Amino acid sequence: MASPNQQRLTTRRRPPDPARAPWTVGRVLKRLALALVAVSLTAILIGSAFFKPVFAGGFRIEPRFPIGQWFADLPSHLWWVLVFAIFTASMAPLRAWRWGFVLPRPKPHYEDRYHAVAIGLLANNAVPGKLGEAIRSMSLTRFSEQRGRAIPFAQSLGTVLVCKLIDVIALLTLVSLSPSGPFFGATTSLKGGFVGVVIVLPVLIALLFLTARYAPKIADWLHAKGRSPKLENTLRELAVGVAASGSLLHVGKAFGATLIAIGAVATGYTFAMYGVGMEPGVTAGIVMLAAVTLGQSPPGVPAGLGVYYLAATWSARLLGATAEQAATLAVLTHLTTVLTHMSVGGVSLFVRKVRLRDFLPKRKKKQGSDEVVAEGARLPA
Repeated sequence: MASPNQQRLTTRRRPPDPARAPWTVGRVLKRLALALVAVSLTAILIGSAFFKPVFAGGFRIEPRFPIGQWFADLPSHLWWVLVFAIFTASMAPLRAWRWGFVLPRPKPHYEDRYHAVAIGLLANNAVPGKLGEAIRSMSLTRFSEQRGRAIPFAQSLGTVLVCKLIDVIALLTLVSLSPSGPFFGATTSLKGGFVGVVIVLPVLIALLFLTARYAPKIADWLHAKGRSPKLENTLRELAVGVAASGSLLHVGKAFGATLIAIGAVATGYTFAMYGVGMEPGVTAGIVMLAAVTLGQSPPGVPAGLGVYYLAATWSARLLGATAEQAATLAVLTHLTTVLTHMSVGGVSLFVRKVRLRDFLPKRKKKQGSDEVVAEGARLPA
């Protein structure tokens, strides 16, 4: 008979982990084909800023402007690039300030919100698939846990979805009222695209309201059936996050803060246009910002880099830029944005002593089917 001082041990059988799908030749070829399509499409879209197809007298590709001279002139734009970097860097502190209006009360510290936003900006440029917003939510969850008040990931992500929706509404509002926009300015060819977004917008708003209203009910149904406890918890927290703003007053404050944040970045684009020699008007930057933002907004957009170049050069030419000026804007604003966001995010990773891969999903290590589990502590003699 076992002594009372002996630890009680039981053997519990754990179901084996499901095996991952094997790497077949067909699967490898499919992934290679998708990668080749994405790379080719990106190269074509970027190349459209510098070259154009000509069909007269047979098909050929011609440069839009003297490429060699264009490269030689790039250093002369350094002065406005530095100013543009300041406006681009302002996105992190301004969006962290705005985020506080839609987070559950008591809202997390501004420092935690800022570092989470900065790390998300870094992830958008360093991780494929535009996962920056998800990593932003993971970061805030981690930082709030360190302060003893955890905000679940799904709840944090719900507030980010509200912020994204407010971004679109604020962006459309500014573009619609801009003297350089498609309704009052010369960029009338953009009108159809913005009208399409306006039509989709009520659907997005309805989805958020439906999430806040019915996600808890779906979670209750799952609980009653005893199914998917993780999904049940995720739905509850997501609904809390979506409804966290709590009142129209908080939503109104978030909308006002969003206008300021978008206005700051748009001012940087306007300054860049004047820097390359254009005279577009003081509100033209909002049109270019809207074009590149809406073009890249869906997660996982293939050839996202190429979409930026296409949207930037197209909108710039509509606003009066020459082909050379449009290419300069696309290249330098993109490089400056990437370097600025990666620098800001890199500083936050260093300050908070974390690594970007800490926020990425981790594969579980395969364990044996038999596991010895301690069910009791040692009993006193």
